[in-house]
Amino acid sequence: MTANESGLALAHGQRLAVETGNVLRLFGADGQTTLTVLITPAGPVLQFSGGLEIRTDGDLGLSGKRLALHGREGVAISTGGDMLLHADRDLHSMARIQNITAELGNVNVKANDDVRINGERVLVNCD
Repeated sequence: MTANESGLALAHGQRLAVETGNVLRLFGADGQTTLTVLITPAGPVLQFSGGLEIRTDGDLGLSGKRLALHGREGVAISTGGDMLLHADRDLHSMARIQNITAELGNVNVKANDDVRINGERVLVNCD
């Protein structure tokens, strides 16, 4: 601990350090930082080392002016029930290749106006 921080011993060998100014750090029993809280003019910024899991038996909501999710190696979204994607404005989907699979039923496409399919070749009923 430096002269510019104060600390508090916690359960299971963990320690909380409050650095002068704008940083709080939680250290694991191994001495590695597991949580850093930066106090900024816009509000607190939480930084986790080693991962983060949030569990609840009730609903979980995230709300903000904008929401951005980014997985450096991938993103998986799943549910045991139905899934709804809704946008009051346009929905854009981009990828190198896009696959749509209905495992047990139809793939339904409905448009209020034209349905446009543009491609180098449009193949129908081909594998």
